[in-house]
Amino acid sequence: MSAEEPWVQVVAYDRRWAKYYQAESAAISTALGDYASGIQHFGSTAVPGLIAKPIVDILVGVQPGSGPHAAIEGLAALGYEYLGEDGRRPGRYFWRKRGLSNFNVSVVPYLGVLWVSNLAVRDFLRNHPEWVDRYGRVKLDAAAAAGTSMLGYQDHKRKFVDELRAAALAWAADSRHSQLD
Repeated sequence: MSAEEPWVQVVAYDRRWAKYYQAESAAISTALGDYASGIQHFGSTAVPGLIAKPIVDILVGVQPGSGPHAAIEGLAALGYEYLGEDGRRPGRYFWRKRGLSNFNVSVVPYLGVLWVSNLAVRDFLRNHPEWVDRYGRVKLDAAAAAGTSMLGYQDHKRKFVDELRAAALAWAADSRHSQLD
């Protein structure tokens, strides 16, 4: 299966995304039980005011070495399509669900590098509106350049996202800003 999708759309922030996350994360928590050590809303839909693809990103943290296998059946029962391990980020396993509301689920080691960096970016953006504005412009440019290629959209943003991640991790390293669990 490919993570490519036949459309790229960025829209204004929608306050309903937080509610969609709450409902879906409760269902995921029930489906995965003790397998999930933590569940967080991350990505652009978790940052008030940031334009985003209308896809709610959910981060599921599992014990290191757990792999994706315990999640495959539970998430399939909720209508998720398993796409496998992310070739760009080893240790990240990816699912998607499309319908009236759209969701992506990433399963990563709890409190590992992918858990920490994704939540650091979210929290950094929530506290730095100037970066939200910059990121919004990058997203609009990427959507225009990528046309209908979701992977092209991601590639177009990559340099900025790498810069953002580095700034977020430096910011989060200051214990006063650590909100990662």
